[in-house]
Amino acid sequence: MSTIYQEVITGIVSGVSGRLIHVEVEIRNGLPYFTMVGYLSKESMEAKERVASALRSIGHPLPSMKITVNLSPANIRKNGTAFDFPIAVAFLGCLNLIDASKLEDICIMGELGLNGKIRGVGNCLPIVLEARKKGIHKFFAAREDANSLRGMEDIEVIFMDSLQDVLDYFHGTYQQRCCIDTTQYQKEETEEDFSDIIGQKHLKRAIEIAVTGRHHFLIIGSPGSGKTMAARRIPTILPALSKEEKMEVQAIYDATGIQRYLEDNTRPFRQPHPMIPKAAFLGGGKTPTAGEITLAHHGILFLDEFMEFKTECIEALRQPLEDGTIDITRNGIYHQFPADFQLIATMNPCPCGYGLEDGICRCTYHEKKRYLKKLSGPILDRFDMVLCISKKDHNLQKAKQKEMVETSSQIKKRIKTTIQREKNLLKNDSCNAISQLSHIQLNKIIHLSKECKEILDIAYQSGKITRRGMDKILKVALTIMLMENESEIKPIHLMEAMTFRNTDFIREVLEYGR
Repeated sequence: MSTIYQEVITGIVSGVSGRLIHVEVEIRNGLPYFTMVGYLSKESMEAKERVASALRSIGHPLPSMKITVNLSPANIRKNGTAFDFPIAVAFLGCLNLIDASKLEDICIMGELGLNGKIRGVGNCLPIVLEARKKGIHKFFAAREDANSLRGMEDIEVIFMDSLQDVLDYFHGTYQQRCCIDTTQYQKEETEEDFSDIIGQKHLKRAIEIAVTGRHHFLIIGSPGSGKTMAARRIPTILPALSKEEKMEVQAIYDATGIQRYLEDNTRPFRQPHPMIPKAAFLGGGKTPTAGEITLAHHGILFLDEFMEFKTECIEALRQPLEDGTIDITRNGIYHQFPADFQLIATMNPCPCGYGLEDGICRCTYHEKKRYLKKLSGPILDRFDMVLCISKKDHNLQKAKQKEMVETSSQIKKRIKTTIQREKNLLKNDSCNAISQLSHIQLNKIIHLSKECKEILDIAYQSGKITRRGMDKILKVALTIMLMENESEIKPIHLMEAMTFRNTDFIREVLEYGR
């Protein structure tokens, strides 16, 4: 025996996505020595002790030769213990205990115990998705990771308990056992429902429009006006995730270490605390991990008490709201995290909260201006809908007598029907919702009448809306058109959309005294 070389494929999680790693093992004549290279963390370096003991436990100790293990590419930091299992399998190939030619198209993940037991690593899904993109469709994994990989299509996953199972598999004596616990996941039933909201008919209409078109929505109102109560019931009317969206969301949560089951097709609803640090909000850290805006991918990011969040967090929302991604660079490595979320925010109109109530507010104009100055023009312009509500709209007795209260299931059914119309309208465009339409795509879809153009021109000339704001109004009007099952935008749709672009209060305060 002079030199024996074997290579197998494994992976790591980088940010929220997987990255394939090639494990290279070389055994050659020389003084007994075991070295590992490839920019490894301490726990990854310790793999040589676990692998050596695991191989001894199944009766195949390492030979007394010079052994080198390289994890490639060498310029990427290797963290975690998922390299134990692939290194051990590479040794089995070097020792001719298994057919090494069959290892070329298998991705292997798992930690080893000293007794040869294979343990789960908990974040396999991002690696599996990346390997599938590269044409790999067979995987070896620990039985402990079975529940996180259930529901995957177009792949074959062999779940194993110990290294002996690998030998049995290649010798044709291994039998795959059922290892998925289908009783573990139970969907939590919520008692919250839109029928709990009495009054605020305008707000409920606005929420239905926002959810249907995935429009970013800012609600400004006094304490007790029902803005937070209504926003927290939005998850009860959200459409279910598609199969691909569900896999993307599951991979993000898997990479972050937050438990979520693949059977759960509900959209994420994240509500971070206003005092959250910037790194936890946007993502990042020494080892880059997903922040709240990435955890809200394909779902809702609900920012209650919007003005209490740090200015740096609010201003950093500009790029994600436009591009649906967040770019982070750490240690010279570029990471792009997905952040295609719908922003729902609530805030008080002033420090005391009663700026929209007649004769109650005790704030001076300077206090209001200092408070609202945190909400910059560019951020305000990125909200498709801005609605001011007050307690006057929340007369419970009159509402109970006049209003026919709708349940969340009724609203959800109506939204589902409109979204189907939306998909038919956008089938030739590379976007999933009306809010994602570019200026060019929007102009191709809509054909405004002379009257509609005059309405927009008057609003623009008055200085109440910007060019970006005009596109926002047109997108909301397009959503209303679909909800009403019309074929073109009518003046009534445009006028209603403009009522949901209520930025006058903020602009008046900020411009006062100029």
